[in-house]
Amino acid sequence: MLSLDVEENLYVYRTWYGRIGTGAMYSDDGVLRLEFDNFLYDFEADESGFILRQEGSGKGESLDGLSFTRADSDLPVFSAEMLDGIWQNALGETLVIDTERLQYIACTTESMFGGTISNKDDGKGPYLFLNGFAYPRISADGCSFELFFFPSETQTPDGTFSGVFYKDGNAAEYADIENREFLTQDGRLWYFDGTEYFAVPDGYALGEDGLAYNADGKVFGAGWEAEVFDPATIWGEDWAQSWDKY
Repeated sequence: MLSLDVEENLYVYRTWYGRIGTGAMYSDDGVLRLEFDNFLYDFEADESGFILRQEGSGKGESLDGLSFTRADSDLPVFSAEMLDGIWQNALGETLVIDTERLQYIACTTESMFGGTISNKDDGKGPYLFLNGFAYPRISADGCSFELFFFPSETQTPDGTFSGVFYKDGNAAEYADIENREFLTQDGRLWYFDGTEYFAVPDGYALGEDGLAYNADGKVFGAGWEAEVFDPATIWGEDWAQSWDKY
């Protein structure tokens, strides 16, 4: 979905799996263009709406050829501040996010580290510099999210911090885990936690145990009932306040 604000020269773009980002539009000599992921796009009118045409070519995510028609529905409201707090997936992988500091703290049972948060305002939304660029897709109620990873020049996705993260790790409160399931629709693998559908990233397939695994055998961090991991048992009571270390 694409929402255009011609007066403010801004647009909001929502991917098919729910990631939301804001970007800029430009009007030169009456010709409207938008910028997405460092490329300009022209609007080509068709019978029912318009098609986006990319100027030039290169690596990265592309909107080239996508067709849009007028719709009465509105895009969900999303702000980066919705990511603030402590989040945990079924593997116990934990994130503390502070968008005012533009920092995050990540920990597992084996490691703890920190990193930065940024937003290039390029239509792709805010991201964590984690295993490359980790873009969150947050649920409608703001109580869970999933990360979608893209490689950077110095980092690549390694299968960690996948799955669905719940606020304070409390999946029992925000999901109906007893009714969870993985399902395939239109050739894509999805995870349903009993309340919300999450697209499983490319490269995962269902195993014999009914869970999703990537090509390296790492499990997608969702699909079973898990106890909440308390990082303080390993990293100390002040683990979530250790911003100065990173």
